[in-house]
Amino acid sequence: MAVKGLPYRIVAFDVETPNRYNDRISAIGISVIENGEITEEFYSNVDPETFFDSFNTELTGLSEETARGSPSFPELWETIEPLMSSGLLTAHNATFDLTVLGKCLKDYGISWRARTRYVCTVRMGRLLLPGVSHTLDGLCDYYGIELDHHRAASDARACAEILLRYLDGGADISKHIRTFTFDKTREESQTHDIWNPWHGCRKCSEGCENCYMFYLDSFNGKDGGEIYRTKAGFSYPLSKDRAGNYKVKSGETLRVCMTSDFFLEEADEWRSEAWEIIKQRPDVRFFLLTKRPGRVESCLPPDWGDGWENVMLNVTCENQRRADERAPILLSLPFKHKGIMCAPFIGEVSLEKYLASGQIEQVLCDGENYAGARPCRYEWVKALRDECEKYDVTFVFCGTGRRFVKDGKTYKIENSATQKSQAHKSGLSYRGKKPVYRLTDEWGYDLTPDKLHTPYFGRRCAECGMRPACNGCSRCGKCGDDNMLY
Repeated sequence: MAVKGLPYRIVAFDVETPNRYNDRISAIGISVIENGEITEEFYSNVDPETFFDSFNTELTGLSEETARGSPSFPELWETIEPLMSSGLLTAHNATFDLTVLGKCLKDYGISWRARTRYVCTVRMGRLLLPGVSHTLDGLCDYYGIELDHHRAASDARACAEILLRYLDGGADISKHIRTFTFDKTREESQTHDIWNPWHGCRKCSEGCENCYMFYLDSFNGKDGGEIYRTKAGFSYPLSKDRAGNYKVKSGETLRVCMTSDFFLEEADEWRSEAWEIIKQRPDVRFFLLTKRPGRVESCLPPDWGDGWENVMLNVTCENQRRADERAPILLSLPFKHKGIMCAPFIGEVSLEKYLASGQIEQVLCDGENYAGARPCRYEWVKALRDECEKYDVTFVFCGTGRRFVKDGKTYKIENSATQKSQAHKSGLSYRGKKPVYRLTDEWGYDLTPDKLHTPYFGRRCAECGMRPACNGCSRCGKCGDDNMLY
């Protein structure tokens, strides 16, 4: 099949994935169309450096055994990047394949392009053949194209041949070209439990070395050191839906400044307005985290007193040096609720003398991610957990990080969901004495439990290390789990 006069070099590709998370590649197939003909083909298995679900293995025929000895994605990318960059991309249900590709690039710290042009043979088929099944096997049956389904090489070639059939039938490809943006998030947008009134920061200690915010900004061609007030995000706690109800419900928790530091010097001009927003939502818990506790007292609002009931201050203690520097300041500050975050957990930390004060309500810890991740060790986590249990302080082992060391063996855990599930499986989290927040309505009346939001948790939430400190699932649909567990 050849299409005369086709003005584009087209790269049809297909990826297979090892598990439900669809953020790693276990195989890739590529078929190149040039001058209206398939002129080049490529296939490779990929070591996804993560686990395989039985469903994916049954579907694709790929497993840990087939992956053994195959190149990792970064190794393979050196080979296929020139091919992937050489023409207009196409895939069947292209947003799936492009999303998986984008996640791999991001997680491995590989810089390619912020966006790419593509055509999708599913979208084209729906417009050109409205009465036909638009599944890959359905279209192959329609056109008489040979297909070994869910084998990346065969799927990529089938996609290329389907596109050529469309074009041979008179379709104008230029009318079907779309743009895919690899990182669709915006710094002004908010996830379910995060409020970022400003963005950007300055590195100030060892834990900042591989900061995820700087990494993600760099990945997207931005400078994490550029500090600015967000636009739509600044007033997020006050935003309402069409019915006039707050989007952030009474009893929910907002983690504040996860892409900055609430007590950053450059944010001094905006902070008083942020405090006012917090004051207007006495029905919501606000989780503040800082590496700058020495600035906190001078940055409190005039009517702070001995603290607001709905605000918890947490300091980062990534190693013992920073624990001994920041925890004593935390204990001296007037806050109703106090916590410690050991993340990234890059050195052994003992908090016993600070836990003995009775002021610390929770301790969270997590390993490090992204490029240059330093190891987190099981014995550090276990020792910290034991200290928390001794003083009945809640301890949450949120995640292992990319490099987790146990019994002298280093485990490479690239998938963030797997990191959280492995933390859960360790059994190291401990539920201590529950903090008591006095949440009120706008007139100062206490809110009873029946007036507070009941968080939703899906089936997969039960396997997540973050669950004890989580605001609940936002039902974004990314994990494909819409079934309620609790």
